Amino acid sequence: MKRLIKLKRIKLKRDAPERFASFLGYANPKYRAEWFHILIADYCQKLYSGEIKNLMVFMPPQHGKSEIISRNFPAWVLGKNPDLKIAGCSYSLDLASQFSRSIQRTIDSKEYQAIFPDTYLNGSNVRTDTKGYLRNVDIFETVGRRGFYKAVGVGGGLTGTPVDIAIIDDPVKDATEAYSATYRERVWNWYNTVLSTRLHNDSKQLFIMTRWHEDDLAGRILKAEPQDWTVLVIPAICEFENDNGLSERHVGDALWPWKHSLAKLQKQQQRAPREFAALYQQHPTIEGGNIVKRDWFRKISMAEFLALRYNEPMHFYLDTAYNKKKVGKDNDPSGILAACRIQNNIYLYDAQSVYKEMPDLLRFLPDYISAHKGNNESKLNIEPKANGVSVVQMLREISTLNVKETPTPTEDKEVRLRVVSPRIECGRVFIVEGSWNEEFLNQVCAFPATSHDEFVDVLGYAINDLYEEDEYIDYDEIQVF
Repeated sequence: MKRLIKLKRIKLKRDAPERFASFLGYANPKYRAEWFHILIADYCQKLYSGEIKNLMVFMPPQHGKSEIISRNFPAWVLGKNPDLKIAGCSYSLDLASQFSRSIQRTIDSKEYQAIFPDTYLNGSNVRTDTKGYLRNVDIFETVGRRGFYKAVGVGGGLTGTPVDIAIIDDPVKDATEAYSATYRERVWNWYNTVLSTRLHNDSKQLFIMTRWHEDDLAGRILKAEPQDWTVLVIPAICEFENDNGLSERHVGDALWPWKHSLAKLQKQQQRAPREFAALYQQHPTIEGGNIVKRDWFRKISMAEFLALRYNEPMHFYLDTAYNKKKVGKDNDPSGILAACRIQNNIYLYDAQSVYKEMPDLLRFLPDYISAHKGNNESKLNIEPKANGVSVVQMLREISTLNVKETPTPTEDKEVRLRVVSPRIECGRVFIVEGSWNEEFLNQVCAFPATSHDEFVDVLGYAINDLYEEDEYIDYDEIQVF
């Protein structure tokens, strides 16, 4: 047995300088690599060798991604090339500094020095040329070379620091940050104004995280430049046979069963399905929907709807936004929904998101209502928030539209959607088939893990208004779980 262990160590030592996956076991004799650890290590090596330029790795928490990428990969690449300049970024400087200390301990080890003797740090060995080279928890430089590793917290500065490899490990700490639009915008601004300005033509980026929100940093980057990134997604519970060619797992198998059993994962999934879908399966939206499920909406063809409608008036529901000058950034679209009630069912006829400033919005609304079955009995319901008050006042002055102010809600959006969701779940809300269906369903069913929510608002307005004659909903009597 001892001989076998010794032979294995000899082989790891021989292979470690050339293969990162071997380095993991060589640097830490107690390290037990699973198939997905080796897979991640090989993708990291592809990044170093230039086979891929930018890599995102999405996998569950506590499955070893930081050990590979944030603690060992920088040490290995600095051994290969001591001139590399690396920035290790995380949600806090403290966490990034912890990674820095681990990297330094690895470089100081006799095992490392045995395979990478040209890479060493100030004070790590008895050398005569270490004077003047920085070494602390935030930054260390390779002695006699041009390389360094700098630890950075999201929001921290990198002024004057060129970066060859940028490693971003979990830019958000918890759900509070992940679901905060303000914090997501802060991270996005930091990425664009600080980190990305330190990159050059040959720079590489390595991004690892568990997904909390579809509008998180990874989501925004992939939306902006999907063709520039290689994405490796490894869910906790296998969703496709053999992980689409990455493994030998079968559907339903746990990723690391001796560490995180399937029974343990399923309990976690039952406790918090939406969070499990995001953190463990890397789907910020639950398959089928979060609060509201896609299959709760009943579908009806346009011909069937027109034959059924007869004379019931079409009503309209508007959610206004603050600023419509540009799509994206801090700007949200206004949302408008056309809906009517026939007997005890609600029919959603059309919905649109529009980016329009006030004059264009005022011109747009009468035309939209006229084009979508509006008549003299139709009401345009507008909540007096944002610039809604101005829209109401000006429409009453310049048009003949029947404008009604929707009462300003006192509960947050999630509570309001949960209150009306039973109407949808019991099959009383129909969607008239049209090109707008997918955009509407994608947003409503993804909420609250979505970047916009105008359709969520107008859907709630419509259901409450169209059932107003039957009952008054007392939010204080509703228990939201």
